[in-house]
Amino acid sequence: MELKPMLFWDTKTVLTYMEPNFRFNLALKIPSIRKAEKAAPLIINRLVLHENHLVIDETEYKMKVYRQCQADAGLHNGEVDNDSDEYGFKIILDETYQPGDIKLTYNGNKGRGRICTLERFQYNCQAKVNSLPCNHYIRLYVSGSMTQFPYRNMKMHHLMRRLLTILFGNRTGEWTVKNIRVEDKIMRWPLTGRKPYVRNIELGLHSLLKMNAFHSIIDLSVPIARLKMRSFYSAIEDHPLFKHVEHLKISNTLFSLSLSHFFSIQTLKVSITRPTSLVENLDELISKLMEEMRPIGVRYSILVKEKVNLDTINHPTILEISTDYMQLAMGSEAVVVVQYTEDDRRTWLNIEVISREI
Repeated sequence: MELKPMLFWDTKTVLTYMEPNFRFNLALKIPSIRKAEKAAPLIINRLVLHENHLVIDETEYKMKVYRQCQADAGLHNGEVDNDSDEYGFKIILDETYQPGDIKLTYNGNKGRGRICTLERFQYNCQAKVNSLPCNHYIRLYVSGSMTQFPYRNMKMHHLMRRLLTILFGNRTGEWTVKNIRVEDKIMRWPLTGRKPYVRNIELGLHSLLKMNAFHSIIDLSVPIARLKMRSFYSAIEDHPLFKHVEHLKISNTLFSLSLSHFFSIQTLKVSITRPTSLVENLDELISKLMEEMRPIGVRYSILVKEKVNLDTINHPTILEISTDYMQLAMGSEAVVVVQYTEDDRRTWLNIEVISREI
């Protein structure tokens, strides 16, 4: 029986149902299917980006530097986790920045001197090493296999950009990332190709740089189902990305945030997931809520430490009130419903704007 090669469309169909990492590996080994691989729909369940490794579903791509020192200067021979120059000095963040990279932190160590990785190499940096170069290699581990690259012409941040471009760059077919988390300080995202749909984002510590980064790399024609974040010093203000988020989860107490900024967020469902005390601030919360018209359908869920009787509130728009339930008029077409609910031994104060029954 004569064997015939699969047509382009048949190849696309087969690739669509393959596990992503197996599919990537197959395309690397068979150049003739690479165009079909880039065009076939792709679904990734989990994508985690770190400085020197990434995780796609259950497969980890991990990079290490392997050192073979030419002279005995007290340097540690073997594998280390840091990008360093030929003398063992750790490369600072700003030196890893490449055209097209997206910074996710304001602190790039700009203007600081090189940092010697003493905890790794255990030697006196300046005195012993300046004239003693070493041979370095980058090792890429994937599912137990290892590939080695010369270190002189490529650093780990170069390899990370190259790897992400090989895997995700130049895509023409629809692709979806169900869950994404970025732990690196620079996003080395591919410059070309179709943007992915993203369903869930773990932003970590909130910053405007991170919000801008995700806003620029995602296809926002499909809403983001959930965005999780926390704030330290930065104010969580409204951002164009929030309009495309169905559920925003903020791991802070409510009153560690600005109420004005909080109520300006253009996400219909917002949850505060760190227990908040309302004992002294319930009146302020309701007053700030009622200062402006809110869109019908918006819902705020606030995890509270304890219940505070709602019938202590005195506001001119109150329509109905009890210890656990309250309705307030918001214009002629909407009503604000405020009530407590229980969930897995936790108490939530839910605030929802609904259409007013006539």
